[in-house]
Amino acid sequence: MADDSGYSFKKDDKTPVILIGVLVLLIVLLGAALVFLVSQKPEEPPPESVLPNETAVPTYPNETEPEGQENATTECGDECYYNIAMDDINHTACAMIENGTLEQECYGQLSDVSLEACLALENESRRHECVTDFAVEFSDLSICDYLNETREECRLEMDPCLNAEDKELCYALEYDDPSECDSDTKCLLNYSIAKGDSEACSLIQNPVVVQACISSITRNDKCYVLDTVSQQDYCYQLYSVYSDNYYHCNEITPNTVYAIECYSYFAAKENDLSICGEDGFSLDTLWDCYTNFSLLSGNISGCEAIHELATTSRFACAFDFAKKYGDPSACMVIQSLPKRSTCYEGVILYWDNPINWTKCEDITNFNWRNKCYTESAKIHDDVSICDYIDVSYAEEACRIAYEANKSKSE
Repeated sequence: MADDSGYSFKKDDKTPVILIGVLVLLIVLLGAALVFLVSQKPEEPPPESVLPNETAVPTYPNETEPEGQENATTECGDECYYNIAMDDINHTACAMIENGTLEQECYGQLSDVSLEACLALENESRRHECVTDFAVEFSDLSICDYLNETREECRLEMDPCLNAEDKELCYALEYDDPSECDSDTKCLLNYSIAKGDSEACSLIQNPVVVQACISSITRNDKCYVLDTVSQQDYCYQLYSVYSDNYYHCNEITPNTVYAIECYSYFAAKENDLSICGEDGFSLDTLWDCYTNFSLLSGNISGCEAIHELATTSRFACAFDFAKKYGDPSACMVIQSLPKRSTCYEGVILYWDNPINWTKCEDITNFNWRNKCYTESAKIHDDVSICDYIDVSYAEEACRIAYEANKSKSE
């Protein structure tokens, strides 16, 4: 029997199989690595290209390169820069032009498309024109600030109503559009009369004013269509004023407030007191017309025309006149001395509005004249007004009162 003790084979031994598997795996990994290395070729640099934000330098007609001088430096003259400016619409090229006349022509050609070119113009008239055009185009008032002497003209050309006292009316007239008045009665009335547009009168909410407006524009009486006598009277008063013709005052019921207002308005406007007498007013109504005349015109003759025996009306007229115009000398119209003193006291000492100190000299009463100057010095903060007092002790008293008032206010 053979001896098997030198070599023993175990039927269940798996070691060779595992070794073979590991070997196969290593071969696969080495093969994959070799394939990867072979596939990695160096990248070729990309071809040179112009980036989106890079602009190629243009070639201009006068830029030529002499033969045999590949690196010769080219120069651009005045005409070249002018052409660049025109072709590229580039005002900066104009600045490179040495010839002053051609440079300004360059700016002028671009001034309607470039504000910078416009501002570079030396001619003030041309610069004003193009700056104004830009301000209007962009609705920007601040662009006018680039101008000095003609800045306000630019602003007004852009907005004609910029400094208007009544902007709504100004815009309505400028754009021929009554809706700019925004239902304001005064604006609509003035627009209608200025434009002679009776249809615009109907936009006014007050029916009396509507009919007066239509009447004044069409010169055809529409006041009679109103319901009440007082409405008709008021309408005729307005009709007279709007049409600037006091003839229509005659249509008003006599001795009414509307008649007084109508006649006194035209008396003051024409500076003709006799117009108050055309309606056959009763005396009291006539005094009212005279009073209105003085207060409207600033002419004291209306108060003076009131009969001396009509003391109440005469006092009221003079006192109201003195207060309105700061004229204490108007109190001299009052015949009664006690009432005249009351007028002086009310105007000089207790009325808030400033006194017209130049009227003090017309006061005949010594004490009230000095008080007039003294109070004026305090109100106007001007001690030199005391110099107009012609008596030394009274002048000194004026200065003392002035200093005391000044110390008190401080």
